[in-house]
Amino acid sequence: MRLLNTGFYLLILVVFGAFKPASDSVLDYVDPMIGTDGIGHTFPGATTPFGMVQLSPSNDFKSWNWCSGYHYSDEVLKGFAHTHISGAGLAALGDILMMPMTGEATTNPGTEENPESGYRSRFTHDKESAAAGYYQVELLDYDINVELTTSPRVGFHRYTFQNAGTAHVVIDPTHHIMETIFDTEIEQLSSTTIRGLKESEGEGGRRKVYFYAEFSRPLSALKLSRDGQWISDTKANGEDIRAVASFNDLEAGAQLSVKVAISNVSYEGAEANFMAEAQDLQFDQALAATQALWKKQLGSIEVDVVEEEDKTVFFTALYHAFISPNIISDVTGEYIVEGKKYKTDIPQYSNYSTWDTYRALHPLFTIIEQERSAEMVNSLSSRTSVSNVVLPKWECLGFDNVCMIGYNSVSPMADAILKNIPGINIEEAYEAMKMAAMDEGKHSPNYDVNGMPDYKKINFVPGEIGCSVSKTVENNYFDWCLAQVAKQLGKAEDARLFGERALGYRHLYDENTGYLLPKKSDGISQPQNLTIWDDIIKNYVSGNIWGYSTYAPHDVSALMAMHGGPDKFEQFLDMIFQDTTEIVGEQHVDISGFIGKYGHGDEPSHHMPYLYTYAGKPWKTQEMVHQVMEEFYTAQPDGLINNEDLGQMSAWYIFSAMGFYPVCPGDLQYVFGSPKLKSAELKLENGKTFRMKANNIAKNNIYIKSLSLNGKPYTKTFIRHEDIMNGGELVYEMTDKPTLFGTQEADLPMKWVNAEDLVEQEMKVTYMPFSQQEKQFFAKSLLVDLNVNSDKAEIRYTLDGTEPTENAALYKKPIKLTCSATLKARAFETGKLASKVFERDYIQSKSAGLAAGYPKITLLGAKVDSYGDEQGLNLINGKRGTPVFADGLWTGFTKDDFVALIDLGEELSLTEVSLGTLTNTGVWIFPPKSVKIYIGNGENMALVATKTLNPLPAHEVKRLQHDLKFSKQKARYVKVVVENYGPLPTWHGGTGKYPFVFLDEIYVN
Repeated sequence: MRLLNTGFYLLILVVFGAFKPASDSVLDYVDPMIGTDGIGHTFPGATTPFGMVQLSPSNDFKSWNWCSGYHYSDEVLKGFAHTHISGAGLAALGDILMMPMTGEATTNPGTEENPESGYRSRFTHDKESAAAGYYQVELLDYDINVELTTSPRVGFHRYTFQNAGTAHVVIDPTHHIMETIFDTEIEQLSSTTIRGLKESEGEGGRRKVYFYAEFSRPLSALKLSRDGQWISDTKANGEDIRAVASFNDLEAGAQLSVKVAISNVSYEGAEANFMAEAQDLQFDQALAATQALWKKQLGSIEVDVVEEEDKTVFFTALYHAFISPNIISDVTGEYIVEGKKYKTDIPQYSNYSTWDTYRALHPLFTIIEQERSAEMVNSLSSRTSVSNVVLPKWECLGFDNVCMIGYNSVSPMADAILKNIPGINIEEAYEAMKMAAMDEGKHSPNYDVNGMPDYKKINFVPGEIGCSVSKTVENNYFDWCLAQVAKQLGKAEDARLFGERALGYRHLYDENTGYLLPKKSDGISQPQNLTIWDDIIKNYVSGNIWGYSTYAPHDVSALMAMHGGPDKFEQFLDMIFQDTTEIVGEQHVDISGFIGKYGHGDEPSHHMPYLYTYAGKPWKTQEMVHQVMEEFYTAQPDGLINNEDLGQMSAWYIFSAMGFYPVCPGDLQYVFGSPKLKSAELKLENGKTFRMKANNIAKNNIYIKSLSLNGKPYTKTFIRHEDIMNGGELVYEMTDKPTLFGTQEADLPMKWVNAEDLVEQEMKVTYMPFSQQEKQFFAKSLLVDLNVNSDKAEIRYTLDGTEPTENAALYKKPIKLTCSATLKARAFETGKLASKVFERDYIQSKSAGLAAGYPKITLLGAKVDSYGDEQGLNLINGKRGTPVFADGLWTGFTKDDFVALIDLGEELSLTEVSLGTLTNTGVWIFPPKSVKIYIGNGENMALVATKTLNPLPAHEVKRLQHDLKFSKQKARYVKVVVENYGPLPTWHGGTGKYPFVFLDEIYVN
């Protein structure tokens, strides 16, 4: 039983002894510093494969580049915390920080600008080192050498004090990476042991982490502080409890070790983890055991390379691939899911970034980590079968923060099942997957509602919902995975249902551009402005229209046929890879590593280089894959082009370096690219060995001339999973010029849906009515037309905000509005479901009747930040923002107060000024403190209305309309002052930093 046996870690030590890696050890080629610079977001500290503890240097969250708590640009360290996430785009954890120091004891960390004001210390990379399972740094302010290693659930610290005297260790459970702290506790148990807890809320939900720590020397004293003030207790709890353990009369060169076990469940769990993994271990023994674990883990693949640096890149990628998901169950079997305690007979894992990792990391596990793959599938299945919750979209420590889209856990589960990996409870897994595929309740705070009520009816997410194209194509692929498992289990009706749903992306294909475009419920596709990021960020995750327009991995033949065949599809790919036109506006942080418009830093594009092979041009795949490996993976701290994302960026490289890649997990095939390794030998858990070898490989020899498999010529452009698992040898013959290898139709990757089956899916739902009248504001009256994309449908409408039924007013001609109204309309067609409701507010306003060119706006205060027109024109364009922050209608401001002067062009009698604000605290959008309205002649402005908003007590997503009324007065100018919320409150993970204020249409009456 993996990682639950209390003797497991000691067994590793006995088997391998006091292991010290030889100079040619695989561990010499692991550099945890890769990815710590740039936007890789990795951590350099010590951990074990899939371990609970990630013991690493940790600073406060300063910006997006500090998601792991550390960035290579750092020159000051706050301390060493026991949990971090590897390479994520989200910030979390940083549990139980410890920091050795000398001088006057303090629990005040001070500032990075002035580390002497607290316990922080300067450091230099010249006196810092990292290896698999080991980290070392010298704290320059204290002359203390820090060494770290771990077991799966315990962190081992060793501090060497160069100077004699009294030394201290700060224990800070309040430390966090973008979380809110609710409670902390520290208690001294004996002269050498303490314990404590941290309760917080963040990406891991509302959670507790407990620790049990043992020092190698008796404490001379333990001093506790509450809110920065010393207290006399030996046990205390509260929001800000910290401690200093002091050790007197140390000799120069003295060493102090600390062993810290953690548990997400209880004090008893932390102590049990300690007794099982650390009780009788000293630092050197723990380090030897951890390095032995890593040597065994990394030894699953042996490689030979053309250039020595490639070996470091490869094995560091393999190291990163084995960090997550992480064990969350204690040695007792207890674990936490969604705040509730359970007990297990199987290992429980979490930190599932499956939206990223289903693409390559989990397929890699199905080859070299089959036992663990089964454990992970069963762990995920138990979320439903045991915890009665829906499969997670992005699970952190047992809590689904739903930060991403789609029911992405389905892919790694289905892939493992379809590959017949032993040990999986298939029926439980299937029920969990099916439940996730039908769920309507999980919505991403970043990407709008999931759109499942519509999707289940029409097989695509309509374009009025944010990131609809991304949600559609991801869901389609997941449905295809589920359909294959249903077929395997003999569930014919489910296979038919999910197989039909899997083709919904075809509704979105635009024959004029070749892109998959958002298609609204009214049947109208929405062209995208590819010169500015606003549109495409609204409709595609990360704004990646290029990756998602090519994302039908289960249906590539049909996608090519819609383009007009393989040659046309090849031309479409060429256009993407060669397009270097500039796009203005705020680019999403997760799209980077550009070759043309291909962005390798964004996971939805990872399959794209391999699509040339489907089009009969495998030599182009070979070129692109080679270019990506050469340009975007190096052995430097900034050697990753974007977030490592818990192993996905690394897994792409591992597969590609061996010469093949899982374009469609679940189809049991890997498409050939261009190998970068001379050879690789995979030692499989079934006792067999699979070897790849690249003859005549060199810097420029990137093209496949021919292949052989087990000594026989092999002409296919893919290799089957079973061929790898049966063992044997795949030999590439490489050359420096493109060849005709793999260009024959019979040798292309297998087709899963017939290309001829391109009949348009029948819409079961009536299209929603729409209006070509885009104006929402009018001065005296407005004619509103309604249309529907069906000659057989009739439209019923209301103007009082009620839902239209078949008995509502029948639309016959344009509706004349003479006052503000909420128009709702629905279409009905015999034999189909009624349409969605068209809804729009039409607002009567003096702003709509001004002279040509008015109103005019001048921004006097805060500058537009990231969202909206720089001159503030979105604020007076006659369109009101929706509750979706990325709808392109909002204007965002940070820190400084918003001040704008609006010129109406003439003097008017005014009684009201209106504007909208948005709140979405999960993405740092807060309401203002206040709104003030001044009117006058431009020079003399009088305050006429004020609205003060109460501070938020908790997270909120809400659109508010502010109508500020005042007694009738004549004025030409209106000044609007919106006071920023101020620093984020203590209950928010970004406390102390400044949020956005989002504003939309400003108008007068």
